[in-house]
Amino acid sequence: MNKVTNRYLLGFALLLPITITALAMPESVMKHPALPNISLHDMSGHLVKLKSLEGKIMVVTVWANWCPYCHQEAPGFVRLHKEMGSRVRFIGIAIDDRESAEHFVSQEHVNYLTLLAGAHPGKVLARLGDRQEMLPYTLIISPKGYVLQRHLGFYSSEKLSSELKYAMSSTQ
Repeated sequence: MNKVTNRYLLGFALLLPITITALAMPESVMKHPALPNISLHDMSGHLVKLKSLEGKIMVVTVWANWCPYCHQEAPGFVRLHKEMGSRVRFIGIAIDDRESAEHFVSQEHVNYLTLLAGAHPGKVLARLGDRQEMLPYTLIISPKGYVLQRHLGFYSSEKLSSELKYAMSSTQ
């Protein structure tokens, strides 16, 4: 055998276990990554593990007080939380400091759990899948903790409602 053939065989031998592992994984794991294990402080200073909030569909929205689109979509999220709160858990993650986040929550009448990204919001955004670090950023999470949907930018309440209804019907 020549050197080129040996390299291809070696490459195939190295990739075969990875391919077999991927084929053995449930399809849902391959399509829907798990919610990362992140712990953040709430507005009262208590540490909250996102994973501990699993059990029903979650909407995780990342926002900032300085973001005009975040302010624009907040009233729709507040309304949807009122309508769907028994079936869908809404969680806001503010990348602002506590004072600025409190201003946003008060101004927009946010009626759901708000967490603070802390001193390194870029790391939190990256762990949630927002590698561009743009806002607003919203995730829809299955009751078992898998990311079903990622949305970057303004998310209309009509579109979010439609996607939540679909998620609820497909995860039962």
